[in-house]
Amino acid sequence: MTDTTIRLEPGQTAVIGYGSLLAKNSISRMLERDYNGPFLPCHVEGWRRSWDVAMPNEAFYYLENQTRTYPRKIIYLNVRRAAGALLNVMLFVVNDDELQAMHGREWIYDPFDATADLRGVTIENGRAVMYVALDEFLVRTISNRREAAIRSTYLRILSQALDATTPAFRDEYGRTTDPAPPPLVIDDTLDPTRPSPWAGRGYKPERQIEE
Repeated sequence: MTDTTIRLEPGQTAVIGYGSLLAKNSISRMLERDYNGPFLPCHVEGWRRSWDVAMPNEAFYYLENQTRTYPRKIIYLNVRRAAGALLNVMLFVVNDDELQAMHGREWIYDPFDATADLRGVTIENGRAVMYVALDEFLVRTISNRREAAIRSTYLRILSQALDATTPAFRDEYGRTTDPAPPPLVIDDTLDPTRPSPWAGRGYKPERQIEE
């Protein structure tokens, strides 16, 4: 099958969405505009979704014996190298200002140039970036949700994004994604009196559209 070609204009970059940004309405909310640019399903070779990146937390809590518990970290979806894997994703295009805003929002990730790993889409006159966890924010062998937890609200955001795709895409997502460890999932609530994880970057957790 022939690849679809996207010819980027000066000042544009393609972005690979692998979580909540699989949905166009999530992209629109994140960009704070009606997104009407390229929005293409494709694949990234040699990568798999995983639950192994965490953001320092003071704002989200869950109730344990009627007492608020604030996990030290909140775990989010990431992608990791996996030989022979083929990750299904959505590809969209942003301008330089929007890209810089995304970099600030995704500060625990590195905007990795994944152009060479794209399958099904060819990028001309530019690159495609995919947000990959920085080493310092990787987490492994976490078994205590007080140490690091997964927000149930984040899982709902991912589910809503997948609802906007096809059943086949959703099935493939399940096969290319590590399961979220149930013991780490919390029924989270945002404490607006606590410092935001995104403080100083222009974003508030209640408006966050996670990737």
